[in-house]
Amino acid sequence: MGISFEDIAHAAYDEGRVRLATELLNYEPRAGKQVPLLLNMKEDNIALDKALESGDTDLVYHVLLHLRKKLPLASFFRVINSRPVATALIESSAQDQDRELLKDLYYQDDRRLDGSNLLLTEALAQPSLLNSFDKLKVASKYLSDSRDPAAQFQRQALDDAAKLLRFQEQFEKDLGLRDNAPIASTTSSFIGLSTHQTIFELIRQGHNKRAQKVQSEFKITDKTFTWLKLRALVNARHWNELEEISKQKKSPIGWEPFFNEVLSAGNSRVASVFVPKCTNLGVPERVEMWIKCGLLVKAGEEAFKAKDRALLEEIRGKASGSAAVEVERLVGMLPAAKR
Repeated sequence: MGISFEDIAHAAYDEGRVRLATELLNYEPRAGKQVPLLLNMKEDNIALDKALESGDTDLVYHVLLHLRKKLPLASFFRVINSRPVATALIESSAQDQDRELLKDLYYQDDRRLDGSNLLLTEALAQPSLLNSFDKLKVASKYLSDSRDPAAQFQRQALDDAAKLLRFQEQFEKDLGLRDNAPIASTTSSFIGLSTHQTIFELIRQGHNKRAQKVQSEFKITDKTFTWLKLRALVNARHWNELEEISKQKKSPIGWEPFFNEVLSAGNSRVASVFVPKCTNLGVPERVEMWIKCGLLVKAGEEAFKAKDRALLEEIRGKASGSAAVEVERLVGMLPAAKR
């Protein structure tokens, strides 16, 4: 039975022959035997490299834990920075166990976006709005010195998020809703909603001036705002307000979306008031809209104005009762088709 290289290296180390001991360990095939002795010999970098070469994650963690306890934080980061696998293992472990270490790691590596994202996650989980504001402020400040366009974009987004949160907090106070709840778990109406969701909810609840304030502060385009308003009003079944909108001369999104959204919600009467305003559409399209509303006489009148006998006869084939009589009358008023 042979003597292991570990035993020989250990004996050499005991005799003060550190360099020889280190060289002898290169011949020890078992990393689990190499690494502990290397750590005892204070050959930390070699021990870490041997652990990494072995592919044994537990062994690598053992060395990293040893180094974390032994070295100042800056020195620890210098050791792992040149070893991507070690850095990845520390990052993965710190995600669940040591968020402060993870922040330090991101700061040391100048990973501003990652650090800011971590703080944003913490902001969303805070037990109070005040704490959330503080975290968002720090997350924004984290990116202040970065020249990376992506970082500057995120900083603006964080600043906007903090501003929106203050608006939402004020809305909740003004409207007597519950506040000071964790953002991610709140059951209140506004806290934690996106800008678009906030506008939608404000309009749905009838707070139009507040919705316009959000539009102005966050530079929401008229087209986007109109879409949000349309869908919120339909969602809340505010039919009277939609009819009032139909009296306006122009719409940033045209009038066809109003027809489609209202009709999809089941109100053919209100949907029909938008048909005459769809002047960008051809006669056949408007006729089809009237038919979808169940107003075949209106469809017939549309075809009659266009002197489209074929279309009028097609409508006649779909009509019944008094509508059929009226459409037949309109057909009779048009000249017969030439043969």
